[in-house]
Amino acid sequence: MQTERVRLARPAPLPVFLAAVVATGAAIIAHSVLSLHAPLLNGYALLLAALTIAGGRFTIQIPGRPATVSVSEVFVFASVLLFGPAVPVLTVAIDGLYISVTQKNRRLYRTLFNVAEPAISTWTAAQAFFAVAGVAPGAPLSTSMPVLVPAAVAMAGVFFLFNSGLTAIAVALESGASPFELWRSHAWYLAVNYHAAASVATLAVSSGARINFAVVGLVGPLLVLSYVAYREASTRADEAHRHVADVEHLYRASVEMLAIAVDAKDQVTHGHIRRVQQHTLTVAASMGVTDTRELKAMEAGALLHDIGKLAVPDYVLNKPSALTPAEFETMKKHASMGARILTAVDFPYPIVPTVRHHHEQWDGRGYPDSLVGAEIPLGARILAVVDCFDALTSDRPYRPRLTDAQAVAILQSRRGTFYDPAVVDRFVELVPELRRRDADAGDHCDAQASVVAGLSRLAARDLSDGSARPAVVIPAAAQRLVEEAVAAMPGAGACVFAMNAAQDALVVAYATARIGDGVAGVIIPVGSGVSACVAANRSAIRRAEPVLDLGEIARDFGLKTCVSAPVFVRADLFGTLTVYGAGPMSDEIVADVGLLAQEVVDHGQFAGRQLQEPVAQVGVARPEAHG
Repeated sequence: MQTERVRLARPAPLPVFLAAVVATGAAIIAHSVLSLHAPLLNGYALLLAALTIAGGRFTIQIPGRPATVSVSEVFVFASVLLFGPAVPVLTVAIDGLYISVTQKNRRLYRTLFNVAEPAISTWTAAQAFFAVAGVAPGAPLSTSMPVLVPAAVAMAGVFFLFNSGLTAIAVALESGASPFELWRSHAWYLAVNYHAAASVATLAVSSGARINFAVVGLVGPLLVLSYVAYREASTRADEAHRHVADVEHLYRASVEMLAIAVDAKDQVTHGHIRRVQQHTLTVAASMGVTDTRELKAMEAGALLHDIGKLAVPDYVLNKPSALTPAEFETMKKHASMGARILTAVDFPYPIVPTVRHHHEQWDGRGYPDSLVGAEIPLGARILAVVDCFDALTSDRPYRPRLTDAQAVAILQSRRGTFYDPAVVDRFVELVPELRRRDADAGDHCDAQASVVAGLSRLAARDLSDGSARPAVVIPAAAQRLVEEAVAAMPGAGACVFAMNAAQDALVVAYATARIGDGVAGVIIPVGSGVSACVAANRSAIRRAEPVLDLGEIARDFGLKTCVSAPVFVRADLFGTLTVYGAGPMSDEIVADVGLLAQEVVDHGQFAGRQLQEPVAQVGVARPEAHG
């Protein structure tokens, strides 16, 4: 048997194992050389040796397995029956050496193993045969089937155990895989091959020290026919495996494409899906999930768990403030909608339950089906915890991200109510390791790239020459109106943002005196932050976080809440008016901001055509990260 091996750094047990195998094999080869005498080196011995080496060149790859089978074992076993162990041991040793020196990327330790292992397997198989048959090596064999059959079975079984077992251990020590799993992956095929070879060899050897050519004449064509048929079947099976691999690749590519579509739709959670997938698989493996089908379902389900958001309106999905009850009901539909979308696709793994139930809660208060406890699929239970943690530690339109410690505290507070206690406990144990992996993969920078609101600040630019000032100028009457309104709110400030069509971003057209110098260089891409989200959706947002617009500037000025409303001129969007407060805003103030936005237009008497003028030399800088 020839087995492909993964070339990795050799752990300490491998040299010890190889030394034991090589030493044993060397002793057996030396014993065989000393046992060899002239009468054994007759024409039959040389013929069988030549057929063994030649037969080893005609191998068949076991479909989907890193191993091959050949007809050479027939001649090895025949040589054992005719001449005892010495001749076949030397034959397989020479064959192993020839195979090793003709391979690419030769390694000395592999050459030594490929010589020693066949010698050990053949010698022990020969000892088993003659022990069960009750005769000395080289003595005439009994023609009694009750004697020959058990002896042949013992010979094949011992050869199989040593050959496949030693090879599996060597490969496992070299690659770090499980010896049993490697052995089990090709044991059935090799066992059948070796027992068939032993049966043919036993039939071909008569009671004398010669080959029964009558039997060979009858069995030979069957062997050739079997070889051709098996090789054809192996080729077809290999083609089928390649086809399955191609389909698997296409399937994965389709899943990736759908995930990218969700990522593009849900702008503020860019990278969230990828991290959730990786963390889900890690937690599942640590909880003992080994079923390949279940793991693949979790892998795809984690990528596609938010695909239902494709059916959620943008103004709800990316709203940078708390959702209204009606909006929350709309958002909740993404779980069932995602399941409906995926039901239409004939995925090879049970993805739909994971996607449908990832918002169920342990105590039964989740959605869409109010499942309780273990009724929730394990994949959905793991995904719920992982999804929550990543959402809490990522920036959102309505709040900046939390620290890992804060997120863990929230998960633990929901243990046994929202989430499966066992999953929470295991996940919390794994958080440090998951973060190390995120750092190694560079994944967590996605959260920084989606930062609190896509704040843009021109940090190293000298604004003294006014080159980066917006072309739009708010009339003095409108400025006074905003200043007077904000003056009634202690610690507050306001910005009138103008939409710059050329850059698809908001720029500060006017800011009240308290915050004016601090926000002068702020540029916010449309769709990011509070104000730009208002501009994108043409609807007001109440009680949002100023940090989403202004980042550290908001903290510097002690701003804690904001209200933003769109400003229209003759039905065209001019920009937004955003009022930032140092404390809670009453309902009256919130309502007044929308009216104030309209009054700004009425008092300003400026034209909408100014919206098309680009801001001179102003580019959208990369957003800053806020922890």
